Amino acid sequence: MEANIPTGPWRAPGNNVFNFVMQGFLDELAHAANRDPLEFRLELLGQKKAAPAAGGGGRGGPGGGLNAERMMGVVKLAAEKAGWNPKKFPKGQGQGIAFCFSHSGYVAMVAEVTVSKAGELKVNRVVAACDVGAQIVNLSGAENQVEGSIIDGLGTMMYQELNIERGRIVQGNLTEYPMIRTTEAPAKIEVHFLRTDNATTGLGEPAIPPVAPAIGNAIFAATGKRVRQFPISHTDLRWS
Repeated sequence: MEANIPTGPWRAPGNNVFNFVMQGFLDELAHAANRDPLEFRLELLGQKKAAPAAGGGGRGGPGGGLNAERMMGVVKLAAEKAGWNPKKFPKGQGQGIAFCFSHSGYVAMVAEVTVSKAGELKVNRVVAACDVGAQIVNLSGAENQVEGSIIDGLGTMMYQELNIERGRIVQGNLTEYPMIRTTEAPAKIEVHFLRTDNATTGLGEPAIPPVAPAIGNAIFAATGKRVRQFPISHTDLRWS
């Protein structure tokens, strides 16, 4: 079905939607099975090891299909650097994990959040682990790409919404389409790179898709409530 509404570019467009659904559902399956979300993901990744990505395309972007061993590498690195231990957090605080293969890049993230009883969200920390191949020419630039992706992804998740009435977008300015502010950005962002012998890939898009599911899974760990639509303002995060 055609919407007949013109759209513009968005970084990692389709992956943002698919990854939120898949990583959120994996988290639900882990909790339903009374399993640790990290161990659950690693077990699934270890059941079948795909061939290294080479050529082709598809939703993952240029470079072919997912390599399970490379994905396990970033998942383990993110968990290690974040000190993965969801049981250490009291009610109202939580830790969530997600991973994504996008445009031939492998990224995993662990998010730590606090949700007040009134339902106010604060993202305290995000730890990212990335595998984009052997060569990173400008480490500071690469870190900035991932840091910007995390803030961009969080801002989209928290506020940004376009409503269409009679074929026109309702929101007319940034007062109705707010951007994330400095005080709402994660208090701490850590970016780690896993250097591999694989061909170098892009980094401009792979780090956005895992942001929302990592935060959403952390919100569930903190409150027992699942975020199923954006912006977050549509979800009542209050708990008692």
